[in-house]
Amino acid sequence: MFSLIPLSNNSSCKAAKLIITIVIILLLGKLITLIPVMQELELAQTFNAGEVVWFFAKLISLIIFIFFALYFIEAIPNNGGILTFFRGVAAPLNVLLIVIMGQALLWQMLAPFVDVVGRTIYNSVAIILIVGISVWFVLRTYRYSLYIINALRDISQNLSRLIPQQQIICDQCHVETPINAVFCSQCGHKIKVQETLCCTECGGKDLDDQNNCQNCGSKVNKVIAKNDCSN
Repeated sequence: MFSLIPLSNNSSCKAAKLIITIVIILLLGKLITLIPVMQELELAQTFNAGEVVWFFAKLISLIIFIFFALYFIEAIPNNGGILTFFRGVAAPLNVLLIVIMGQALLWQMLAPFVDVVGRTIYNSVAIILIVGISVWFVLRTYRYSLYIINALRDISQNLSRLIPQQQIICDQCHVETPINAVFCSQCGHKIKVQETLCCTECGGKDLDDQNNCQNCGSKVNKVIAKNDCSN
């Protein structure tokens, strides 16, 4: 997760420490709940001790996650590239995660004490809050989507450079030249444009200097010549 962000950055170091702390707290809390006595000991005749420990482990982890999110957003470079997009949408995305986890955690403790009306009110408020934050996230995504488009364009350009261009041989100097060139890049001789012929047997494309179809081996009919052999 931090491979794209230099760990020498102070915010990156703090974020890394916090996420490790969250993992340790959750693991420790889960281990404590596995102790038999924690399952037998009841508190307020409603929850057993293991459930209470696990609740506070998740609550503390959620609070730490809020600080982790702040440092993580601060650590993302604003370099105008794809990381700028993630920096732009990170705030609403993290708030959405915090609200979803927080309302589920809060309901875990309130559920035994709330009636049907209270449940309806709680769920309605949670839904409205989640929808509102989701709209914020979509708007930020739209605002910063140009950075994704530019990144994809750069990737496609870099990939196109890796694909070798088709070459033809110049009749004058016999040097390889790109197939779409009009004049030879070496001697300036005008490149002869070869006509595309269509095989009458398989419909494949062949060049006018071929005697047999390169696809099926049949004799090439020199009379038929189209740009689109499928028609």
